[in-house]
This record gives sequence, structure tokens and C-alpha cells, in this order.
Amino acid sequence: MKGGTVDTTVRWTEARCATGDASLLHLFFSEDEAEIALAKQVCGDCPLRLPCHEGAVERREPWGVWGGELFDRGTPIARKPRRGRPPKQPAEVAAGGDAEDFGAEVA
Repeated sequence: MKGGTVDTTVRWTEARCATGDASLLHLFFSEDEAEIALAKQVCGDCPLRLPCHEGAVERREPWGVWGGELFDRGTPIARKPRRGRPPKQPAEVAAGGDAEDFGAEVA
């Protein structure tokens, strides 16, 4: 990308995800961790990985895998957060840890 427009010197048709029939598209916008991992794998040795990632950062892509990185709300993240409400207790307590260690009162 240059100045907010598509860089025409990059041959996007040479990207590993550019199948011509959008058969891989669902992987790059999936909610499934296994499909997200496959999308990242497709990007792994793509010759356009860097310009793809840089463009996504510049555009603040709201979601999806771009240049081998998962984006959420315009920011690259390590992994997709779990859906739904967060647990009431820290994971260590829920897994059988000592509640006193986490500041919880024990009767």
C-alpha cells in the first residue's frame, strides 16, 4: 500500500491464497481455531506475506488472517478470544487451585 491506495507493483494474483475461485476465503475469516491455523499455514511461505500484513495494519482490518497474523478490531492478536462471557473465577481456581491464593474468601 502506498498512501492509502493499492500498490499496483505488487502482483496480488501471486499470493498463495489467490486461488481464483475464493475456495480458501472461509479459512481467513473463520471462528474455528483449526481453520485459522490453516489460514496462517497458507500464509507461511507466501511471497506476499509482508505487503499483505503491512496493508492490513495500515487499513486497520477489523478481523481475519492477513499476512499470517490474526487481526481483531484492527490489531494483530495471538489467538482468537473465546466466545461468550468470561469465567467468574480465574482459571487456576476453577481448575482446583487454592482460592485463598487468588484473594477469594474461604468459609
